[in-house]
Amino acid sequence: MMRLLNLTERQHSPKRVSIRRICTLGRRRLLVAWLAIGITVAGTSWSSAADPDAAFDVQIDQGRVYSILGDLELKCDVYQPARGIDATEEKRPVVVLIHGGAWTSGSRRTMSGFAMRLARGGIVAVTIDYRLAPRWKFPAQVDDVRQAMNWVNEQADQLGVDPLRMGLFGYSAGGHLACMIGTLVDETLATQATASCWAADDPRFTQLIKPLAICAGSPPCDLTQIPASSGGLAYFLGGTPAELPEAYLAASPLTHASAGDSPTLFIHGNKDAIVPIRNSRSLFTAQRAAGVDSEYVTIDNQGHLLTFINPQTSDAMIRFFQSRLTSPFDEPVNLDNQQPLGGE
Repeated sequence: MMRLLNLTERQHSPKRVSIRRICTLGRRRLLVAWLAIGITVAGTSWSSAADPDAAFDVQIDQGRVYSILGDLELKCDVYQPARGIDATEEKRPVVVLIHGGAWTSGSRRTMSGFAMRLARGGIVAVTIDYRLAPRWKFPAQVDDVRQAMNWVNEQADQLGVDPLRMGLFGYSAGGHLACMIGTLVDETLATQATASCWAADDPRFTQLIKPLAICAGSPPCDLTQIPASSGGLAYFLGGTPAELPEAYLAASPLTHASAGDSPTLFIHGNKDAIVPIRNSRSLFTAQRAAGVDSEYVTIDNQGHLLTFINPQTSDAMIRFFQSRLTSPFDEPVNLDNQQPLGGE
């Protein structure tokens, strides 16, 4: 189903949650927190007339199926700048958006505000659903993001996008999945298979295109720091760190950091008690040490949920992708909120 949104319409902005407190808060309290997020999102809107990036009306194609797994259909929504794209027009960059929710809850719809912002700025946005724990455990979620990327590549002509200018944006659990893709995509097939249900010789691996840029909001990047006896993430990883140490290693983006990682913008609130800021700083530091042109934005005095809906987050995200996915590609983005790596 398609609908056209005029720039004078009001749109909803998003929200999110994730790790350390997964081990202490309990999943029920997290789900309550995510319900509160949904209520807040539903009541939060911005005027597109005030959006400095609002150059386009937006056309939304809802409920596209990007993967079929038995009786399960995984769906996405495609947000396109409404100026028509035909064979004579330059293909647009595209960003795949991955929702949060502690890998157990959430929906592609919670990323609609960010998707609207991207599409108004001339970037095609694809928000995706993925399989959720505890029914589906890691690494099913990573494979779903991979499949969504391959779907965008396969549908590139129909979508009017240039898959070589693809980015990923995720927040919280979604940020973790984005970082998993960004750190694994340059690794050997054997290493990628440690975080996949696909066999190492599965042709879908060879179809993957390395994301040109990744934006990760408040991502848990090092799951190996969880106490060995803790079962807080067993619903996602299948056991405790003592029982399945290899799973916690494979599921930690920090494990896979290397010089070939996709350049990543990390956004994190310095008052985050759910995913402490040192999580993303650890991966940022490792990538910079390896020579990756990653960037870091700290949102002052904001926790996990408030950082998600803070306008600084969407501002930094849109500027980063407009800088990295549109020409010129090699100019560093100038972010007003960027802060040097330092204390927490």
